Amino acid sequence: MRDYNINNLIKILKCHNPNEIYLSSHVLENCFERDYSLNYVHSCLLEKIPLSISKTSENRFLLIYPHETIKFQDLYIVIEINDDEKITVVTVYCFDKRRREREVKR
Repeated sequence: MRDYNINNLIKILKCHNPNEIYLSSHVLENCFERDYSLNYVHSCLLEKIPLSISKTSENRFLLIYPHETIKFQDLYIVIEINDDEKITVVTVYCFDKRRREREVKR
């Protein structure tokens, strides 16, 4: 099994086929409760530059983007990449952007 790094992730996202981003059932079930748009998630991954990227485990990454409509929140997107470079969105959730801003100050 291949272990991707952040540079690999950036390259994969830049040239990825938009039709090959898969959403876990968890994401589909929680999108209305967690106040995010699936179209915006898709747009973030393919078109926007993340505020932060971190590797959380083997082939799993956390990407942070500004929330689409709520100015004081960020959108956290956790993705996994398999050996065929297919991307699966594992979970998406919102969090107060002050959390990220505090971490930057440290």
